[in-house]
Amino acid sequence: MKKNPWKTSLTAIVLGTMLVQGGMTAWAADTSTPVNAAPTVNYGLTADIRAAIKNVSVTPTATGSQLAVTVRLYNGGATQNRVPEHELRVQTTSGVSYTLKSSASNKESLQPKEIGELVYLSAIDSKEIGQIAQLSFVNVDVYSYPKVETTLLTMPTNSVWYGGTGSAALLNLGSLTWGQTFTLPGVNSGLTYTPVEASMQNTATGRVTVVTVLASNPGAGRETIPAFRVDAQSEQKNYEGKRAEAESISLEAGEKKYIHYAIPVENGVTLSNLLVLSTDSFVPKGGGQAAEVATGKLAITWPKAEQVNAGTVPYTIGKPISFDSLTNVVDKKTEVSLVELHLHENPGEGYQTAVAKFKLTNTSSTPTAMPTFQSDLVSSQGVTYQGARQANVTPMLNPGLSYVVSYSYIVPQSEEGTSFTLKLLDAAAAAPYTTTIAALQTDIQKEGTESTISMYPFDLVFNDVSVSTQTTAQLTYTYKFRLDLGITQKENVVVDNNFSKLRFEIVDSAGRVVGSKDATFTGVNKLISGKQTLDASNITTDQFSYPFTVNVYETIETQNGTAKRLVKVIKG
Repeated sequence: MKKNPWKTSLTAIVLGTMLVQGGMTAWAADTSTPVNAAPTVNYGLTADIRAAIKNVSVTPTATGSQLAVTVRLYNGGATQNRVPEHELRVQTTSGVSYTLKSSASNKESLQPKEIGELVYLSAIDSKEIGQIAQLSFVNVDVYSYPKVETTLLTMPTNSVWYGGTGSAALLNLGSLTWGQTFTLPGVNSGLTYTPVEASMQNTATGRVTVVTVLASNPGAGRETIPAFRVDAQSEQKNYEGKRAEAESISLEAGEKKYIHYAIPVENGVTLSNLLVLSTDSFVPKGGGQAAEVATGKLAITWPKAEQVNAGTVPYTIGKPISFDSLTNVVDKKTEVSLVELHLHENPGEGYQTAVAKFKLTNTSSTPTAMPTFQSDLVSSQGVTYQGARQANVTPMLNPGLSYVVSYSYIVPQSEEGTSFTLKLLDAAAAAPYTTTIAALQTDIQKEGTESTISMYPFDLVFNDVSVSTQTTAQLTYTYKFRLDLGITQKENVVVDNNFSKLRFEIVDSAGRVVGSKDATFTGVNKLISGKQTLDASNITTDQFSYPFTVNVYETIETQNGTAKRLVKVIKG
C-alpha cells in the first residue's frame, strides 16, 4: 500500500519562537508557568504543521453529555499548507471511541507561520462517557472499498475538564488563592491576570457578582486578550459569567488594563469559588447559531472578608485621596479630598442622613472636566448605603481653583456606627455595574462648638436666631427669622448656585412645621455676616402656638430629591 503522505511521527517536537500578533511569543508556552498547569506538548501532524491540544471537556447536559475539543495548529513551513482531511476522534480509557463534528469556521489551510484553532463538538445521549485518554486525527478514504482509515496523529489528553457542580467541577483544575496572578493553561498567550475585586451588586433584574481582573502584558509586543470567562460556584450550583466589555481588548507591551465579569446569582447565595474557563465558538455546518464551548482551566477561592476590603486605607479628613493608578475617572492633575463627613438624625423623617463633601482642585494650567464618580458608604458590619450625588455640578474645573461636590446617604436609625468605609466608584468602566477606584476608612466627624457649624467651605457662627409673627387682616399669621450670623469662607473655593442651602423650619409646641425658609450663600439675597431678616411670608397659618423651635438644615438637591442634614436645633 502506498504510504499516506499525512502520517507523521508521534514524537513531540519542540518549537522555537514565532511572531504572533506583532510580538515574539513562544509557541504554547508562557513567560511564567501557570499554577498547576502541565506544559503543552506539540506533535507533528504533517511535515510542516504541528498540533497541540488547547481544550478538552466533557460536560453534562439535560439528556447526556457534551464532548468538546479545541486543537491549535501551527504552519512552520515556508508556503501555504492545507490541513489534511480528517475526522477527530476521542478515545476513553475503556476503549470507546467517539467521533466529533467539526466547526464550520475551522480553517482548511494555514499560511506560513500562521496559527489556527480547530473546534470540535458532539452531543452524546449518555452520561457514562468515562475518562478520556487520547484523541486522534483519522483520515477516512471513503472512495476505497472497503473504506481505508489511516491514523494521522494520536495525542494523549493529559488535561481534561469534566464539568459539573460542586467538587466535581474542580477536578483537574489548577487551584489558586484570591489575588494570585495566573496565566491561562493551554492558551497561546503570555498575558497574566490577577483578580483584584469581587462585589455583590443589586440591579433591576436581580443580584449580580462583579469580578474585576487586572490583565497585564509582560511581553515585548502587542497582544489581544484571548476569549475566556469567569463563573461563580456555590456548593450546589454554578453561575455563568459574562465579560462586561463586548469589544476586543489589546494590550501593548508593558500595559495593564482591567476587565470585568458580571455573574448573575441568587439572593442569599454563598459562593465558594470562581472558575476560569477558556471559551471557543462552534459553528454548526449547514447553518445554525454558533455555540460557546467553555472549558474549565483554574479554580480561584472566593475571597474572605479581609481580602475583599484589602484595598481600604485609613484616611484623614482633608488629605488628598490616592486613586487607582489605572482609573480614567479622575484626571491626574485633579486633586480630590474628603472635607466633611457628617451623620445626623432628621426629626420626623424616620431615618438618618449622612453627607460627604469632596473638594476637587484643578492643579493644572488648563480647564479640566469635572470628575463623575459615584460613592457608597459601608458600615463596619458590611452594610452598604448608596450615595446620591448633588443634582447640578459645574462641568469644568478652572485652574488653581477648588470646587465642592456633595453626596448624601440615607441611613436607618438603627445604625449606630461611627466608623465607615467610603468607596468611590467608577460607573462607566463596567456599565451598568460599578468598580472601586478608592476606598477610605474614616470616622464620622463630630460637630464643633455649640455655636459653630461647618459647611465647607463656610464656617457659620449662630450668634442669635429668633422668630417673630405678624397678624394679617385675615387673622392669619406670618413668620420672620431674625439672624445674627458670622460667616467665614475659605479662599480659592468656588461657590455657585449649585451649592447647598440652609433651610430654617419653625416647629410649634405640638411638633408641627408651621413655617420654613430657604437661604442661599450666593445671589442677591445671600446670607451675610451680621444681622439680617428672612421673610417666611410664603407660609401662613390660622393658629399660633408658642414656644417655637427652629430646626436648621443643610439641604442638597440630588438625583433622588432633596437631602437634608440637621445642623442645629434652636429652642425658642
